[in-house]
Amino acid sequence: TQVAAMGAGSSREDQTCSAQLGTQVAAMGAGSSREDQTCSAQLGTQVAAMGVFGACTRCCFAVSLVVALLVGWIASQEHPVAVIFQTLFRIQGLGKPQTDEVPADLKPAPRPEGELFLSLPGGDQMPANGLGMCCRPTAYDDVSVYRTVLWYLLQGGRHVDTAALYLNHAAVGRGIRDAVARGVPRGEIFLTTKVWPDSFGYNSTLEKVPRMLDELGVDYIDLVLMHAPRKLHPRLLWNMKFGGEDEFTTHECKNQLRCREDTWRALSAFRDQGKIRNLGVSNFNIQHMKEIQALGLAPIAAHQLQFHPWAPQWLRDIISYCHQHRIAVTGYFSLGGHDNKDKAMDMEVLSDIAKAHGKRPAQILLRWSLQKNISIIPGTGKPTHMKENLGTYGFELSGDDMARIETMSDHPISKDFFFFDF
Repeated sequence: TQVAAMGAGSSREDQTCSAQLGTQVAAMGAGSSREDQTCSAQLGTQVAAMGVFGACTRCCFAVSLVVALLVGWIASQEHPVAVIFQTLFRIQGLGKPQTDEVPADLKPAPRPEGELFLSLPGGDQMPANGLGMCCRPTAYDDVSVYRTVLWYLLQGGRHVDTAALYLNHAAVGRGIRDAVARGVPRGEIFLTTKVWPDSFGYNSTLEKVPRMLDELGVDYIDLVLMHAPRKLHPRLLWNMKFGGEDEFTTHECKNQLRCREDTWRALSAFRDQGKIRNLGVSNFNIQHMKEIQALGLAPIAAHQLQFHPWAPQWLRDIISYCHQHRIAVTGYFSLGGHDNKDKAMDMEVLSDIAKAHGKRPAQILLRWSLQKNISIIPGTGKPTHMKENLGTYGFELSGDDMARIETMSDHPISKDFFFFDF
């Protein structure tokens, strides 16, 4: 009984004692019969194991406590998903270089020749070639974010896309202000950001937008999107599959439809005040858009969704609806996205067309989207790639080129993509 109690004890003294006793028990059996020696040796091993088990129990408890505290801290943040994304991309960026420093004497370059624009309902013109500030290590490092935005604007780019979810408003705003100080007119810069569903609801949005303006350090935002129609919540997948309690029950608006409507009402009020110039959505389906349009408030100016040659038909149907209703479309993951870009760039069709035009495969894919009347927001922290991306204005794909790229939709790679179908 004493031996068992010592092994189960959690104190270091008890664990040491049980291990010593186990050794003694084994030694005592040395002069006994073979059966007794075997029994005593087994007992000694068991006693020692009990001591180890006690240490493991304490270690596991400590690890569990740390994990619980970490999960609790993440859950307490305004945008828990954002904290997770930021952490993962920062870990991925360990040991990798930041965006190059911008020379102090670098002046604004002319805007690119052949620049294209998408018309918005209120009369604004959205540059069709933008800079995405998400989903790579340099988009979650404040120094790189600042340098990236400044490089892009000084090289002639004018459309910057960010979001509350990306946690980089302050650095984006600093880059914009420094570009303006160097001679880039603020009126030429088209700034897009997004409200994440965690902030949906009338009063929540009324509180959120002024904070976004303050974080960005601007007087107005050119385009604000509702980032997604539903919350990325543990209940979401279950609810979408089987139905159940709405993931917005803890919000003032109580359910997803009311929350989207109330958020649009609040955003429309800021549009009336001139704090926001245009409103839009992201990752919405056709029914979601019809519900917003039925409110009779500010028009949906733009819709941002995933688009590339491997986009499924239901996404293409959403794009057709947008074009029919004069809703500008912006495609993200134009080059295949974070996980599939390399596979997409290696496709023979793209390589052949790129060689014929003297361009990189990435430029071919970007140009394909532009000629589909879809704006692009490729993300990069490299000034050379920014310049090449802006260079997609400088050439045109033939009808045969466009058709050949369309044929890539049947390639097996299409099964590797994940799409947000809410």
